[in-house]
Amino acid sequence: MNPNDSDNSNSQFLDSPQMLVNGTGGPHPPGVDDLSAKPMNNESIQMVLGFLRRNGLTDTEEQLQREAAPVLRNDSSGLPPEEAISVEFDTFVQHANDCTDVVQAEFSQLLFPVFAHSFVALIEKHAPTARVFFNRFKIFIPECFSEFVYKLSLIEDAMTLRPNEYVNTLRSNKFLVRLSKPATKHLELIQTRLIGIKNIIAKHVSIEHADDGGGQMSRTMIETQMGGIIGVTSKHERRHKMLFSVVKDELMQMIEKRKTKGKDVVKRMQTAQHCPQHDRIPLPPFSEHQREERRSWLRDVGKMAIITPESPVSICMYTTVNAPIGVASCDFSDDSSLIVMGLSDSSIVMNAMDPMNKIKKLRDMDVLDKIDIETADNIQSQMFDLQASTTSVRLTGHGGPVFSVNFSPDRRLLLSSSGDKTIRLWSLESQSNVVIYRSPAMVWQAQFCNRGFYFATASNDKTVSMWSTDRMQPLRIFPDAYGDVCCIDYHPNCNYIAGGSDDRYIRVWDVLTGTRVRIFGGHKAAIIAVKFSPCGRYLVSLDAIGNLMVWDLAYQRLMAVEVTEQSSGTKGHITFTRDGGVFAVSHGNANIQLYSLDALIGAVSAAGGHNDAFMEPKYVVLRVGFGIEYNLVIELSGRAFRIECAFKTIDGVWDPPKFVFADLAPYITRYLKTEISVNMEGLNIGTYPTKQTAVIGLHFTRRNLLLGFGCFGQ
Repeated sequence: MNPNDSDNSNSQFLDSPQMLVNGTGGPHPPGVDDLSAKPMNNESIQMVLGFLRRNGLTDTEEQLQREAAPVLRNDSSGLPPEEAISVEFDTFVQHANDCTDVVQAEFSQLLFPVFAHSFVALIEKHAPTARVFFNRFKIFIPECFSEFVYKLSLIEDAMTLRPNEYVNTLRSNKFLVRLSKPATKHLELIQTRLIGIKNIIAKHVSIEHADDGGGQMSRTMIETQMGGIIGVTSKHERRHKMLFSVVKDELMQMIEKRKTKGKDVVKRMQTAQHCPQHDRIPLPPFSEHQREERRSWLRDVGKMAIITPESPVSICMYTTVNAPIGVASCDFSDDSSLIVMGLSDSSIVMNAMDPMNKIKKLRDMDVLDKIDIETADNIQSQMFDLQASTTSVRLTGHGGPVFSVNFSPDRRLLLSSSGDKTIRLWSLESQSNVVIYRSPAMVWQAQFCNRGFYFATASNDKTVSMWSTDRMQPLRIFPDAYGDVCCIDYHPNCNYIAGGSDDRYIRVWDVLTGTRVRIFGGHKAAIIAVKFSPCGRYLVSLDAIGNLMVWDLAYQRLMAVEVTEQSSGTKGHITFTRDGGVFAVSHGNANIQLYSLDALIGAVSAAGGHNDAFMEPKYVVLRVGFGIEYNLVIELSGRAFRIECAFKTIDGVWDPPKFVFADLAPYITRYLKTEISVNMEGLNIGTYPTKQTAVIGLHFTRRNLLLGFGCFGQ
């Protein structure tokens, strides 16, 4: 080593300003504060912490946080509680803004619950301060929570706070967020000096760790999970098994052969193990009329069109122009021979699609009693008054707008629901109301299952109910929702009901046990339509701002999001082609959009989604010696698996779950993780606008001709 270099180095080191003592080494360079001459306060420590955070010096920042915690706490503890909340929330927002983009996106999940509970706490103490706090910080809340922020803005004082249902929901449920390990570490750092924020998070927020192998979640994945009234859906909701498959009868097999003719068939999941037993729930047998209908459909399978981007759909649009008050709902019969409209003036109008095939009406009872069934040659001509047949029938009886109408599978009955809190069952043969089912609230939708006899309703009392036509009271009531349930759909195998709610969650219930077997969240507005695919595995949902989501019931995950700029109405409609490869969507405006489910499935499979194998999580509780139990959870999906083990001590307390074979976790989670497709290319295969007619209903015929219906100028 050169001595001269050493001397020069020491000389430069001694001349550095950092080592000069105040008053003995000359003046400091301009702009440099002499921190040693005054005690460290919150402001100066915040400047140092911000510098360390921006430069990625996490370990140094953590050490300084711990050592300076008393100073940071004392700085805000002297303030009144009303001001301390504002100071801490401002610091929390600044900390989130200083983080990296991904951590900032994860922290954005916490902004709304902390903001909401801080505002509620201030309202109870000092309303003017709460209003200042609200107006100052509302701009930092993510856009997906703007509707909830507006609901909070309606609260003026403690008197208007108590009856507020939304605040009661927030207080009675913990807001769930999912954070990666780096984001959790950042949160622990900031909580050491923000005691008020820490208490709010501990009391009102539940944090789950993301299964990401220790890394950070992508910003897209974070944003697609946000929006629910109480946060994201919990991982513990995945513990229920769902028999989502449908038994393939001769008709379905013929449709599948027609669809795959001349194409390379991709091996799909073995569905036999996911089909419910035929006697799992008591279903009515197929009537002779239904059997004849299926035989007729089977003969037309060869004429069914397969819709692809190269072979676009044909659409026939029907418009009504003589409904001055408006049309609230509509439905097509399965064979496309009838259309029924529920009007806003409380009446129902049914029309024959073919003028030559008029709607027949039964004769009066005194005439029917005189018919000798054993000796009559043509019973049909004697039972029905052919001269009174007509192409249009009006049914009256409701006392409010008819929000939904639905044909039974055999076209003998019609179901309607209304704002008068009733569900009415109509006989199409006698063209009269035969049963009135009463509900404690308005019923937004009523729908038959595809075997008839059972039907489900969605009400504005936050419940979904399951009924049967032979009983006046519901068989099941599902009260899980936190908002009005606006839309429902029956699963093709009749064992499950899906419901979309104003709380932005989609729930799937088992009609046999009443258990909620699936819950999905991620919508940014109230859900206005849900629909199962014909195969039973996929679920499509639509919200009030036009966002469309496709869910995989087998893997319990979101497959794709279609963010549209459609100005949606209060009610949407989704319908699938008869082969299940394409679905059409109406947002309640003057557009019809078509999406390819086959293209989405192919893209997910090509990306490593492993669409060919699935196994439900297995939960086993085993007992070992010395009074200790442990819960072993094994999840298998394709060739991947995860094992968790939680031990229960003698005093009955469960320890947190621990990963067994933790070294495999990064590989397992990487295998299971599939990136969510947002506005995937090839998913939307066509948009078809009307002129001035809002599309209310859609229906695919048995030959895959798309029928649309709307009201002119509505």
